[in-house]
Amino acid sequence: MWSFAKESIRHHRGGFAGVFVAVFLCAALITAMGVLIESGLRGGTAADKLRGADVVVGAPQSLPVVEDMDAPLSERVLLPENAASRIADVPGVEQAVGTVTVPLADDAGRSLSASAWDSAVLAPYTLTSGEEPRTVNEVVVDGSFGVSPGDRLALSHGGEPSEYTVSGIAEAEKPGGAPAVFLSSAGAAALWPHGDTYATVGVIADESVAPKELAADIEAGVDGVVTYTGDRRGDVEDLDGSAARSTLLLLSGSLAGVALMTAVFVTAGTLSLSILARRREFAMLRAVGAGSGQTLGMIIREVLLVSGAAAVLGAAPGFGLAYFLGAQFTAGGVIPEDFALAYGPLPALAAVALSVAAAVGASLVSARGTVRMSPTTALRESVTEAAGLGRGRKMSGLVLLAAGFVAAILPLAIPGTGGLAIAASSVLLLIIGAGMLGPWIVAGVLRLVKPLLGRNPSASLSLAEANASAFPRRLAGGIIPLALAIALGSVQLFMPTTVETEAERQSRDGMVADYMVTAPGSGISADLAEEVSSLPAVDTATPVAHSAVLADLRFLGTEDGLESYGIQGVDPRNLDSTLDLGVGDGGLDGLSEPETVALSVDLARESGVGVGDQFAFHYGDGTETSAVVVATYSRGLGFGDVTVANDTLLQHTTAGLNDYLLVSAAPGTNGTAMADQLEDLGLTVVDRESAGAAGAADRKAQSWVNIVAMLVLLGYVGLSVVNSLVMATARRRPELMLLRSLGASDRQLRRMTGAESLLLVVAAVVLGTVLAIPPLMGIAVNVSGLPMPTIQPLVYLAIAGAAAAIGFGSVAVATRAALRPEARV
Repeated sequence: MWSFAKESIRHHRGGFAGVFVAVFLCAALITAMGVLIESGLRGGTAADKLRGADVVVGAPQSLPVVEDMDAPLSERVLLPENAASRIADVPGVEQAVGTVTVPLADDAGRSLSASAWDSAVLAPYTLTSGEEPRTVNEVVVDGSFGVSPGDRLALSHGGEPSEYTVSGIAEAEKPGGAPAVFLSSAGAAALWPHGDTYATVGVIADESVAPKELAADIEAGVDGVVTYTGDRRGDVEDLDGSAARSTLLLLSGSLAGVALMTAVFVTAGTLSLSILARRREFAMLRAVGAGSGQTLGMIIREVLLVSGAAAVLGAAPGFGLAYFLGAQFTAGGVIPEDFALAYGPLPALAAVALSVAAAVGASLVSARGTVRMSPTTALRESVTEAAGLGRGRKMSGLVLLAAGFVAAILPLAIPGTGGLAIAASSVLLLIIGAGMLGPWIVAGVLRLVKPLLGRNPSASLSLAEANASAFPRRLAGGIIPLALAIALGSVQLFMPTTVETEAERQSRDGMVADYMVTAPGSGISADLAEEVSSLPAVDTATPVAHSAVLADLRFLGTEDGLESYGIQGVDPRNLDSTLDLGVGDGGLDGLSEPETVALSVDLARESGVGVGDQFAFHYGDGTETSAVVVATYSRGLGFGDVTVANDTLLQHTTAGLNDYLLVSAAPGTNGTAMADQLEDLGLTVVDRESAGAAGAADRKAQSWVNIVAMLVLLGYVGLSVVNSLVMATARRRPELMLLRSLGASDRQLRRMTGAESLLLVVAAVVLGTVLAIPPLMGIAVNVSGLPMPTIQPLVYLAIAGAAAAIGFGSVAVATRAALRPEARV
């Protein structure tokens, strides 16, 4: 039977070429998504200042979640003062060095990371000239600064500049990495905001023990620590790499789910088209004595041979696609530039298995009915098709459509990120439901179109209408994938624009201050904020710090539902002069009391709390708290869902610095004069409009990542649709030759297929648009309360135009090829 299957593939190589292309593209897409998911689990940044440590010890940087991945914390969880001495007592430890890291900036505004000289041994760095720093105003730097021992070097922390004396120049054992700055122990302690604590402890092992064995001994002997060895040391040295891995895992997992469903859906459609085109052949096999099991076995063997080869070959370009997507994620700021993707064999193996399984499953579903028919029935249905559907398929399609509509309007009942995710995902239910009812949809379209043809349509139009009526499944096989591209593209591209529009509106309306003030290369210290407030030209200067919290909302009855929410810390004094959060209930002046919090209206609804209730959450450093809700506000999308007092939040951030100041000019003060005073302090000043534009630019950079990934997915759908349409049209060569022998000219035949493609494109555009509207309205209700999504007309026209070009172009090219005398299928 295997040899028979091989001969069948050779005989039908034109048809199987389409199957090969579909599975090839499916495997490439799934491989790329798999690489991104694996990178979210195993990728990361390499150790830099700690690469000489055999083991790096840190506090737990995540919170456990029941039956799910741990929730990462956004700020550094600190180790106690005695951590280094306790670790040093573990047998096999030669040296244990506590480390801290403070952000600095040079006079060019370059961001730097400084550590105490004690930790230089962990890289290791050695002095090439000069001596180690001993006083608070001495510093050791590497050769990239272009200075010599004895020179003066200006460095600022929190926007406050200081003059340091260069006591020595050091170089790393392995060149490369970020610029090195080392302070004395006293100098680092003066800038470290968390007292006698450590960020990490670097461990150098003696020769008698292996690093992994020592790491296990440290975790067993010291409570409340997590050890890192090998490539994982970079995770604890730079939390950005660990956070990026979590973000990448979340983003790629969401995208992979959509991509997998889309790939399987499109591949199954192509396989179904191939099987349906060979029903006459299968009927003849049954007529000459082949059993249904034998015929089905032959089909499965054919599909296994073709899809297996296509999937194996398609996995290789999937790694290249993953590299391209990784570069886009880097450009969008999702992952750092030095983040290394994990390229392992598992994504390719999974892609091959899933692609082959999808192909075999689709062939079973498509061929089962044909091979079980009597030969005469199969021969009759190979000439024409019935628009009728089985009861089970009709019920499944209607149920999926109903479920999709219900999911699209769930934001009315479910606020926040949960409702947004459900509304965005509803488009998949709607598309699959429409796909199951495809022949019904074609029949309905034909009933609407038929009166438009008039009483005496041309021969080409008459033939086109007759073909569409006789082969509704074939036409549906072209309409549904194009509608999928339009609906999915519209939802995924217009969801970010809808969110961005509302966020920009809230940011613009909520910023009352005249200026936003930042410090180049670092944050703004509390002392500098007080100095700005005391300027004669300044009426109010509100320091603002940002972080993230984790709240357990137990979403939809889940046992544990830790979700991350943005938090800002503000000074509640005179806040009305700089910031308007749109307070509905309560008042922000209540934040001056300890253990208080203000929540966005959406988060308050999502968590089921109101003013006066307790709201429990974890700060970014893992500290658990429960605070009294003193206010709820409407502009959470623009400013964050959680607001606390500024000094409270700074205690729970790694750097202990503000992100920016919101500054209002004193009455009668010239704004330009005030800006000049601020710039004299070395600060960067932007006006209200520019501040809003900067925030919008950051959001657009993040959304660009989603757009690029979705364009890749839409490109895959487009190529698959081209493949399916070309395959379906090429299979019609016998039909076209018969019509030519009956007197139809090639021009009439091209007009006939052109009319069919017009019907296909119009139906696909209308269906795809109709399916996209409910999810987009649900998304708009979720973020703004109004069912008015932000749809960019040119982008929508580009999506619809691309679908039209694919539909018309594929059919036209395949028709011309089929009409050539030398054409062969």
